[in-house]
Amino acid sequence: MRMVGTIAVGMVAFLASPAQADSVVNSEQVSWQGCAYTIKVLLADDPYADTPYSVSLQSAVVSPDTCSLTPRTVNLVDSVREPRIAISASAEGLAIAYSYEEYARFSFGRHLLRIHHLDPSTLGSVRMAELEGIWLSETEGWWGPSPISLNRLTLYPGSLEVHGFLEGDANAIKSNVPSTSWPPPIAQGNRFAAIYSDFFGATNQPPQIVTY
Repeated sequence: MRMVGTIAVGMVAFLASPAQADSVVNSEQVSWQGCAYTIKVLLADDPYADTPYSVSLQSAVVSPDTCSLTPRTVNLVDSVREPRIAISASAEGLAIAYSYEEYARFSFGRHLLRIHHLDPSTLGSVRMAELEGIWLSETEGWWGPSPISLNRLTLYPGSLEVHGFLEGDANAIKSNVPSTSWPPPIAQGNRFAAIYSDFFGATNQPPQIVTY
């Protein structure tokens, strides 16, 4: 965001351009227990920003009879390329998902898809799961970051499911909840589904990942 300021040089004053708000590129909203929750993709007004995109989350009161939270806005992440976002709620809880690209000054940034079980009052994360798109050498075991993007987020009784795409040379998915073996299997296509059992529960099980 640009700041408005005055710079005096001799008897001449120069006034900077007025501050501009970040532009909303995309947004999704869900209502839950009388409260509204909105996830947004914002584009910075600075054309030279290393991470021009950001993802923010906002809460608001819809029905004071059932929603007693204090409205707030939190910034979740900054991104090199435009993130993909989703939000959903069920009787078990509130969840969001977003895919984005990290900024790395001297190397390639990681491409991540994150899923959060949210605390509806604070917008803090009760649980966070992370998937990373990678290119994996089938013969030597080398790997590096490669694009992954979110398509949709769906809640089922007892489970959470995200669908997305592997892009570019991505051929595998790395989870922050480790599975029983490394390396992960080579993808059978450029689409994937990741199913998390008991996502809103106490266990922290690795996802079942299917590519097709």
